[in-house]
Amino acid sequence: MKTKEELTGYDKVAILFDILGDSLSLNMFKDIPEAEFYKIWDHAKTLKNTVPTAVKKEVLEDYYFKMLSKDKYKDQTSSEKMFEFLEALDDEQLFVLLSPEKPKVIALALEQIDNEKRMIFLSKVNVEKQNKIVLQTGELNDIPLEAIIHTANELKKKCAFLPESVKFSRGGGKSVSEMLGKMPEDDAKKYLEQMKLDNPGLLQEVKKYFLLFDDIVAMPDGIAATFWGDPEIDLEIMATALADSETETVDKLQGYLPGKKAAMFTPKTADDNVSKREIDESKGKIKDQLQKKIDSGDINIDDVLAAPEVEE
Repeated sequence: MKTKEELTGYDKVAILFDILGDSLSLNMFKDIPEAEFYKIWDHAKTLKNTVPTAVKKEVLEDYYFKMLSKDKYKDQTSSEKMFEFLEALDDEQLFVLLSPEKPKVIALALEQIDNEKRMIFLSKVNVEKQNKIVLQTGELNDIPLEAIIHTANELKKKCAFLPESVKFSRGGGKSVSEMLGKMPEDDAKKYLEQMKLDNPGLLQEVKKYFLLFDDIVAMPDGIAATFWGDPEIDLEIMATALADSETETVDKLQGYLPGKKAAMFTPKTADDNVSKREIDESKGKIKDQLQKKIDSGDINIDDVLAAPEVEE
């Protein structure tokens, strides 16, 4: 295993490329010819098993120190509002700025704006790229601070805007859950299934904040009785949300209602012609009600997601 002192300058550049990844390396080292870029990548592969992680970290810290010592970074710290210029862009400008970028850069930039603008941007890109951006949002914590600073400055140059201060966010499961919460139930399920295959760790983090309507239907008896028995549950919204559910499921949830409300509850039938949009909107309202109770501490999300007890 090599020590830091045994590494050549070329070795250190290769290590930086390996840590930053291709999209950020391409963005940060634009002056390197393409042919040389690929040579560095090949060299990085040869170093993978010969340089300890601790040494790689030293190389990164040295580079970070030198970068922040340059004049253009001297007055910029991790607490500065590096991405404020994005807030000044309208939806079309934002799309023109970000759409040519790699998914990781897009994910970092979208994390700095409000969820409504983020969803408008995502609606304009193809499904494959959407999926990559959403998954990368859960991994932004891996980006070194100097790469975030550089990315902010590069994007700032491209839109020719002088920034004022704004704290950057590093995404994670909560941000992904906010994205999913604005999607139709079926689309959110697809993303969760993809995460289950591609990134189980991110899925676990997302499920700390995000619930499908299926999760609500499958709640253990105790917590289900507490939630569905709440006086704030609107019977019309509940019936519409359950319009595409099996009769057995509807009967089970009706059984959690207090006596008078249970008698007043009228399940939807095919004759009611309830549209998918109406069903999705009602499911969203039910989920919002439960989320408010979770946010207030009245209900614990772990209890909601707990496996129902099986009688022996």
